[in-house]
Amino acid sequence: MPTTAKPEFELVFRSSEEKETFRFGNLLSRFVFPGLLILLQGELGAGKTVLVRGIAEGLSAGKVRSPSFTLVNEYSAAIPVTHADLYRRSPGGQDDLGLEEALEEGRLVLVEWAENWNHPPLEEAWICRIELPEPPDFAATRKIRISSFGEKASSALREAAVSILEKGEEKN
Repeated sequence: MPTTAKPEFELVFRSSEEKETFRFGNLLSRFVFPGLLILLQGELGAGKTVLVRGIAEGLSAGKVRSPSFTLVNEYSAAIPVTHADLYRRSPGGQDDLGLEEALEEGRLVLVEWAENWNHPPLEEAWICRIELPEPPDFAATRKIRISSFGEKASSALREAAVSILEKGEEKN
Protein backbone atom coordinates (compact mmCIF):
# COMPACT_ATOMS: atom_id res chain seq x y z
CA MET A 1 0.00 0.00 0.00
CA PRO A 2 2.44 2.64 -1.12
CA THR A 3 1.48 6.19 -0.32
CA THR A 4 3.42 9.42 -0.46
CA ALA A 5 0.65 11.41 1.19
CA LYS A 6 1.47 12.88 4.58
CA PRO A 7 -1.00 12.22 7.39
CA GLU A 8 -2.78 15.25 8.77
CA PHE A 9 -3.05 13.89 12.32
CA GLU A 10 -1.78 10.89 14.24
CA LEU A 11 -3.07 9.15 17.35
CA VAL A 12 -1.06 6.52 19.23
CA PHE A 13 -2.73 4.22 21.74
CA ARG A 14 -1.14 1.40 23.72
CA SER A 15 -3.13 -1.73 24.46
CA SER A 16 -1.93 -4.41 26.85
CA GLU A 17 -4.78 -6.88 26.33
CA GLU A 18 -7.48 -7.92 23.88
CA LYS A 19 -10.27 -6.37 25.97
CA GLU A 20 -8.48 -3.02 25.88
CA THR A 21 -8.12 -3.19 22.08
CA PHE A 22 -11.83 -4.02 21.80
CA ARG A 23 -12.79 -1.09 24.08
CA PHE A 24 -10.57 1.25 22.06
CA GLY A 25 -12.39 0.16 18.89
CA ASN A 26 -15.70 0.72 20.65
CA LEU A 27 -14.63 4.25 21.57
CA LEU A 28 -13.50 4.93 18.00
CA SER A 29 -16.97 3.94 16.76
CA ARG A 30 -18.31 7.21 18.17
CA PHE A 31 -16.13 9.16 15.72
CA VAL A 32 -16.50 7.24 12.45
CA PHE A 33 -18.75 8.52 9.68
CA PRO A 34 -20.28 7.34 6.38
CA GLY A 35 -17.64 7.10 3.66
CA LEU A 36 -14.68 6.69 6.04
CA LEU A 37 -12.07 4.13 4.99
CA ILE A 38 -10.13 2.44 7.81
CA LEU A 39 -7.08 0.52 6.59
CA LEU A 40 -5.70 -1.93 9.15
CA GLN A 41 -2.15 -3.24 9.06
CA GLY A 42 -0.27 -5.55 11.39
CA GLU A 43 1.09 -9.04 11.81
CA LEU A 44 -1.10 -12.10 12.03
CA GLY A 45 -2.64 -12.10 15.52
CA ALA A 46 -1.84 -8.42 16.21
CA GLY A 47 -5.49 -7.54 16.93
CA LYS A 48 -6.90 -6.14 13.68
CA THR A 49 -10.13 -8.16 13.86
CA VAL A 50 -10.52 -7.39 17.58
CA LEU A 51 -10.35 -3.67 16.82
CA VAL A 52 -12.90 -4.09 14.00
CA ARG A 53 -15.23 -5.99 16.34
CA GLY A 54 -15.05 -3.15 18.86
CA ILE A 55 -15.92 -0.57 16.21
CA ALA A 56 -18.74 -2.72 14.84
CA GLU A 57 -20.24 -3.35 18.29
CA GLY A 58 -20.23 0.38 18.97
CA LEU A 59 -22.32 0.80 15.80
CA SER A 60 -24.72 -2.03 16.78
CA ALA A 61 -23.61 -4.19 13.85
CA GLY A 62 -24.17 -7.47 15.70
CA LYS A 63 -21.73 -10.38 15.67
CA VAL A 64 -18.78 -9.71 13.38
CA ARG A 65 -16.82 -12.54 11.80
CA SER A 66 -13.47 -12.30 10.13
CA PRO A 67 -13.90 -12.30 6.35
CA SER A 68 -10.67 -14.29 5.83
CA PHE A 69 -12.40 -16.79 3.54
CA THR A 70 -15.39 -14.77 2.28
CA LEU A 71 -13.12 -11.72 1.66
CA VAL A 72 -15.95 -9.23 2.34
CA ASN A 73 -18.73 -9.17 4.94
CA GLU A 74 -21.39 -6.47 5.17
CA TYR A 75 -23.39 -5.47 8.25
CA SER A 76 -26.43 -3.32 8.81
CA ALA A 77 -25.66 -0.86 11.57
CA ALA A 78 -26.03 2.78 12.62
CA ILE A 79 -23.58 3.33 9.75
CA PRO A 80 -23.60 0.39 7.31
CA VAL A 81 -20.30 -1.51 7.56
CA THR A 82 -18.24 -3.27 4.89
CA HIS A 83 -15.45 -5.40 6.38
CA ALA A 84 -12.80 -6.84 4.05
CA ASP A 85 -9.79 -9.07 4.66
CA LEU A 86 -7.12 -8.98 1.95
CA TYR A 87 -4.79 -11.55 3.56
CA ARG A 88 -5.39 -14.07 0.78
CA ARG A 89 -5.27 -11.47 -2.01
CA SER A 90 -2.21 -10.56 -3.99
CA PRO A 91 -1.42 -6.85 -4.09
CA GLY A 92 -3.39 -4.84 -6.61
CA GLY A 93 -6.51 -6.98 -7.08
CA GLN A 94 -9.10 -5.26 -4.91
CA ASP A 95 -11.09 -3.35 -7.52
CA ASP A 96 -13.36 -6.36 -8.04
CA LEU A 97 -14.42 -6.45 -4.37
CA GLY A 98 -16.52 -3.28 -4.61
CA LEU A 99 -14.74 -1.46 -1.78
CA GLU A 100 -14.60 1.89 -3.55
CA GLU A 101 -18.28 1.55 -4.45
CA ALA A 102 -19.08 0.84 -0.80
CA LEU A 103 -17.35 4.09 0.17
CA GLU A 104 -19.30 6.00 -2.47
CA GLU A 105 -22.53 4.50 -1.04
CA GLY A 106 -21.64 6.00 2.35
CA ARG A 107 -20.59 2.79 4.07
CA LEU A 108 -17.86 2.59 6.70
CA VAL A 109 -15.22 0.39 5.04
CA LEU A 110 -12.75 -1.50 7.24
CA VAL A 111 -9.95 -3.34 5.44
CA GLU A 112 -7.63 -5.81 7.17
CA TRP A 113 -4.28 -6.58 5.53
CA ALA A 114 -4.53 -3.23 3.75
CA GLU A 115 -0.90 -3.53 2.70
CA ASN A 116 -2.22 -5.75 -0.13
CA TRP A 117 -4.22 -2.85 -1.63
CA ASN A 118 -1.83 -0.95 -3.91
CA HIS A 119 -3.66 2.37 -4.27
CA PRO A 120 -6.48 2.76 -1.76
CA PRO A 121 -8.45 6.01 -1.96
CA LEU A 122 -7.21 8.22 0.87
CA GLU A 123 -9.63 11.13 0.48
CA GLU A 124 -11.11 10.40 3.93
CA ALA A 125 -9.18 7.61 5.62
CA TRP A 126 -7.47 6.33 8.73
CA ILE A 127 -4.47 4.06 8.38
CA CYS A 128 -4.28 1.97 11.52
CA ARG A 129 -1.01 0.13 12.18
CA ILE A 130 -0.98 -2.32 15.06
CA GLU A 131 2.63 -2.85 16.06
CA LEU A 132 4.04 -5.63 18.21
CA PRO A 133 7.44 -5.34 19.90
CA GLU A 134 10.48 -6.96 18.28
CA PRO A 135 10.76 -9.92 18.47
CA PRO A 136 6.97 -10.44 18.24
CA ASP A 137 5.38 -11.21 21.60
CA PHE A 138 1.62 -11.66 21.32
CA ALA A 139 1.18 -11.21 25.07
CA ALA A 140 3.00 -7.86 25.05
CA THR A 141 1.59 -4.37 24.76
CA ARG A 142 0.63 -3.35 21.24
CA LYS A 143 1.05 0.11 19.83
CA ILE A 144 -1.96 1.16 17.75
CA ARG A 145 -0.94 4.05 15.50
CA ILE A 146 -3.71 5.75 13.52
CA SER A 147 -2.83 8.29 10.82
CA SER A 148 -5.59 10.37 9.25
CA PHE A 149 -6.00 11.63 5.69
CA GLY A 150 -8.66 14.13 4.67
CA GLU A 151 -10.24 17.02 6.55
CA LYS A 152 -13.25 15.16 7.96
CA ALA A 153 -11.21 12.06 8.91
CA SER A 154 -8.59 14.21 10.65
CA SER A 155 -11.20 16.19 12.56
CA ALA A 156 -12.88 12.97 13.71
CA LEU A 157 -9.57 11.47 14.85
CA ARG A 158 -8.69 14.66 16.75
CA GLU A 159 -12.05 14.45 18.54
CA ALA A 160 -11.32 10.82 19.43
CA ALA A 161 -7.93 11.84 20.86
CA VAL A 162 -9.53 14.54 23.02
CA SER A 163 -12.10 12.02 24.28
CA ILE A 164 -9.35 9.55 25.21
CA LEU A 165 -7.41 12.26 27.06
CA GLU A 166 -10.52 13.32 28.96
CA LYS A 167 -11.26 9.71 29.96
CA GLY A 168 -7.66 9.31 31.14
CA GLU A 169 -7.92 12.44 33.26
CA GLU A 170 -11.16 11.17 34.84
CA LYS A 171 -9.30 8.06 36.08
CA ASN A 172 -6.64 10.12 37.88
